[in-house]
Amino acid sequence: MNIPNARERILTAAVKIFAERSYEGSRIDEIAREAQVPKSLIYYHFKSKEEILQVLIDNFIKEYMSLISENTEEEHREKAQELPGRMKDIYYEFGMKNADLVRVILIDSLKKSNEKPVLFQIIEAMIAKEAENTKNTDINIQERMVAEFFTSFMPNYAYLCFADSWTEYFKIDRKQFDQLYLEVYEETHGAYHKNYANQTIN
Repeated sequence: MNIPNARERILTAAVKIFAERSYEGSRIDEIAREAQVPKSLIYYHFKSKEEILQVLIDNFIKEYMSLISENTEEEHREKAQELPGRMKDIYYEFGMKNADLVRVILIDSLKKSNEKPVLFQIIEAMIAKEAENTKNTDINIQERMVAEFFTSFMPNYAYLCFADSWTEYFKIDRKQFDQLYLEVYEETHGAYHKNYANQTIN
């Protein structure tokens, strides 16, 4: 059976079902129903539900790495200066597009039994890429991973996951909420880069 864009439809449907029902709580037949394809076609493209999730994660990491690859040579002062604009113009769009997958990744990473959460894989790949650049010779890998994970990754993931429910519960305009978050993000994660830049100068 030839169904146009079947693989992409299956992946899109899988994200929706995983986000609504959780990865563990979802079934292949539900994905097939959402994608409007026969269940057999899913097994033609993917060996299992596990492979579907892994493909989604791999695609996410690949796209994210392509976004940050242009900025890995920046020094901390440059990162601090460019952070608000980049967050607003680049990362926001990427996050909104992948908000449901972010929920799935976050839930998967929170499992106590998970030895290597996806979030850890992303931060590890990001810092490894940054460490390759000679311009960042002062990089402390462990410190950078902690700083990026706890002052950038986790707040941003929480922002993406809770933005809709937050604005509804607290009755705040979405544009106002987005602006407030951007300001707070600059004051926290941006402050890390500014402080680090000042330390290297002094």
